Amino acid sequence: MQEKSSIRKAYLKRRNMLTKEMIDYKSQQICKYIIDSSWYQQANKIFTFVSMGTEVNTRSIIIDGLNKDKTIAVPKVYPKQKKMIFSRIQDFDDLEIGHFGVLEPSTSSIWKEESDESTIFIVPGLIFDLQKYRIGYGGGYYDRYLSTIVRPIATIGIGYDFQVVPMLPKSPHDVALDWIVTEKRWI
Repeated sequence: MQEKSSIRKAYLKRRNMLTKEMIDYKSQQICKYIIDSSWYQQANKIFTFVSMGTEVNTRSIIIDGLNKDKTIAVPKVYPKQKKMIFSRIQDFDDLEIGHFGVLEPSTSSIWKEESDESTIFIVPGLIFDLQKYRIGYGGGYYDRYLSTIVRPIATIGIGYDFQVVPMLPKSPHDVALDWIVTEKRWI
């Protein structure tokens, strides 16, 4: 666990050095790759995170999905239960600052969505490897959630190309994704 913790710190520090212009450009490339993909085109449901800080900006995916009448669902975290659900949103007004400073569905607008075979998941991470494992922020929310769901069309991790390494330390509960998308490539 200590090894993962030091990796988290190093990559968060590096990511936080990106300029707004770099984040905008790289995010635009990543989101275009996803929106143009056959998985996205086939999907009726997009389960994604609402980006914050220096994360890949997911706003264009959310807006595009809403404009195409796809169901957009974003995480709502319950830290005491160490649980995460996905709740449908119809616009950004459905969000409020929640746990960990992340925009999430307001308590008054929870509309729980279940994934199915027409869903794609867009998953955050601080670092990814070529076997499609990820290290997130350390709460284990995504690994727990993804280990219990109906098989979606695809699970896609998004990050900047420097966040991809050959191999990461793994724990028994870690869940591999189907794809990693950076501003330069699909893995």
